[in-house]
Amino acid sequence: MKVEKPNVGKVGPTMTPKTPKASTPKGTETKAVTPQDGFKGTNRLIFKGNKKKIEKLLSKYNAGKIVENLGNDWFVADVNPEKLPLIFSSAPKDVKVFHDEKVELIKPIELQRPPESKKVSKPEPKPIMVNVANQVINVDKVWKDFGLTGKGIVIAVVDTGIYPHEDLKDRITHFYDATVDKEVPPKDGNGHGTHVAGIAAGSGEASDGKIKGAAYDAEIWGVKVLKDNGYGSFSDVIRGINHVVEMAKKTGKTVVMNLSLGGRAYRPWTDDPVALAIQEAAKAGVIPVIAAGNEGPRPGTVATPGIAPDAITVAALDTKKTVTMKDDDIAKFSSRGPVTNAPDEESKHKPDVAAPGVKIWAPNAPGSEIDQSPWVEHSPDRKYVALSGTSMATPRVAGASALVAQAVLQVNPDISKQDLVGIVREALEKTAKPLEKEDPTDHKPYNDYDQGSGVIDAYAAVKYAMERAKELKEVA
Repeated sequence: MKVEKPNVGKVGPTMTPKTPKASTPKGTETKAVTPQDGFKGTNRLIFKGNKKKIEKLLSKYNAGKIVENLGNDWFVADVNPEKLPLIFSSAPKDVKVFHDEKVELIKPIELQRPPESKKVSKPEPKPIMVNVANQVINVDKVWKDFGLTGKGIVIAVVDTGIYPHEDLKDRITHFYDATVDKEVPPKDGNGHGTHVAGIAAGSGEASDGKIKGAAYDAEIWGVKVLKDNGYGSFSDVIRGINHVVEMAKKTGKTVVMNLSLGGRAYRPWTDDPVALAIQEAAKAGVIPVIAAGNEGPRPGTVATPGIAPDAITVAALDTKKTVTMKDDDIAKFSSRGPVTNAPDEESKHKPDVAAPGVKIWAPNAPGSEIDQSPWVEHSPDRKYVALSGTSMATPRVAGASALVAQAVLQVNPDISKQDLVGIVREALEKTAKPLEKEDPTDHKPYNDYDQGSGVIDAYAAVKYAMERAKELKEVA
């Protein structure tokens, strides 16, 4: 019997290519976004390539100098603004040049303030609502039937940081602040990263087990790439991604990397520095799970780095607080494909999968911006908050990815990291359950530009992945 290698798009020469999906975009044709419409460039440039060649280029025109090493042949240089056109036009073919642009957390819907004219009273504390998210994607069945909890797998949360909440603190084994380029004690002045970490890997200790992450035994790495106001730069995000890759190589551990952040995607992924860094991370054996964005329901709104072909890009599902999927919809705010300015047909197709992302309860970081927001619902003890967004859907998929990876390694502990990346992605996509109904935002059937392959089923994905791992082991 012929056994195919795992399908992970463009990662690795041994991988089979993704099969293009057949949907056509809904709604009106989307206008390509230009750099002038998006973020304006600064005199800080990001370079990818040989350091000596970059220094030679800068020296030739007396344009500036390298000021930061982001790792993995990525550099930042301060450049004389008058010399920018020369640098872009004269760079060698094997040196890529980009503006260092703005990136931000994908802001939860609750933090997108209403107009000042509209009076909104601060929500009163409500009893903790038991999340149905784990049941919807069958994570609870994985725990019960397979005994998989994420143990032995790392989930790296690349975000605003992580507060050492009761549900997380004992498993935060590494914390790196990319904005200052050093390891520091865990912290999170925004609260977004803490919430995300809890959805992926919270133990539920502060809620007597009621509010658990999908992979509640996973090891946690915190990588702060955004400031407490939720904003950052491409360079800090790339530095954070490369730090995760280097830590994975150094420790030999299997790492799922969650990024619930993004910037406007107005270029092909081949010319987008953060998307390229994600591609490199996947090739190095790190499993990247990334939020699609909260700019829906307009088509063409998937954010970068979710446009990277080998990212598992996640849409948000509205479960209507029920376990059955009959009443579910893709959340109105969830960003839709096709990817703007995609270089080929295949890479137009994002998001990849969907998961619950509306009113998700997870750990609160006391004193943070989210904690102090008048628009956010708190549990009576203020240990948890409820937030909505693709930022909340993504870590549920990251946690499920950790469970799938754990299952594969139990069957085939010698599997290559690249093959593991491929099997995890393939298992989640192949076993996902598409919503076969009308999208209330445009009254047309849901397609893969709305939901990707559909809502993940962690139980089915684990079973599928174990079979694939067994096949690869038999032919090794």
